[in-house]
Amino acid sequence: MEQLAGILEDAGSMVLVWVGIFTRVAAVVFLLPGMGERAVPTRIKLGGALALSAIVGPLVIGQMPEVTITPADTLRIIGTEAFAGLFIGVSIRLLVFVVQIAGTIAAQSLAVSQMFGGVASPEPEPIIATFLTLAVITLALTAGLHVKVAMALTASYEVAPFGLALPAADVGQWAAESGRAAIDMAIGLTLPFLVLSFVYNLSLGAINRAMPQLMVAFIGAPAITGMGIGLLLLVTPVILQVWLDAFNDVIANPFAVMQ
Repeated sequence: MEQLAGILEDAGSMVLVWVGIFTRVAAVVFLLPGMGERAVPTRIKLGGALALSAIVGPLVIGQMPEVTITPADTLRIIGTEAFAGLFIGVSIRLLVFVVQIAGTIAAQSLAVSQMFGGVASPEPEPIIATFLTLAVITLALTAGLHVKVAMALTASYEVAPFGLALPAADVGQWAAESGRAAIDMAIGLTLPFLVLSFVYNLSLGAINRAMPQLMVAFIGAPAITGMGIGLLLLVTPVILQVWLDAFNDVIANPFAVMQ
């Protein structure tokens, strides 16, 4: 009986370890670009989490400490693993938020913010934001997102060991600095549109001052939209390249502050 109890305890510990691995992986998968979108059914997300867990598990199972299957330890492990996964997922998802913010700023600068194309987020968003969001999601998927995520999850156990909580002070500092970096990056990506908008409004004001009887709005609105679309065609490859470089840096070390 004692031998059977030992076997059952070992089996329970192994099951708990795999449940913890799946919890971390699932939390990341539900926030990934592409896989974590609202258009993807929950069953597909769970299937992706299971498949990714089957890849990550054998790579990290040797690093796992011995665990007990008491209720307190079970709740602790599931909670800490879920938080670690959410931390990694949010750090990657933050790059999608950067593009959404940048697209909204660009659309506002080009006077097309009223043209909604909300298919990539729960809330309606300007069509430029939707265009850029779908572009970066496609870029991430074609750049080997699944392989990079598997490698990031495998390496994450060195920074966030299994069953141990991340320091609250470090998490708070990371959140503040990453939020600042995200806003800085979004504004940097849309700087050409902001410059174009400033020059356009300055010129429009000068023309209106010189010829008050001229309805400059009827001339200026098509002009800013046309120039904005042309500028979008020119700078989109640059935006995607900058975003891809930031994406590779973040996914290589999700616990670092985004640069």
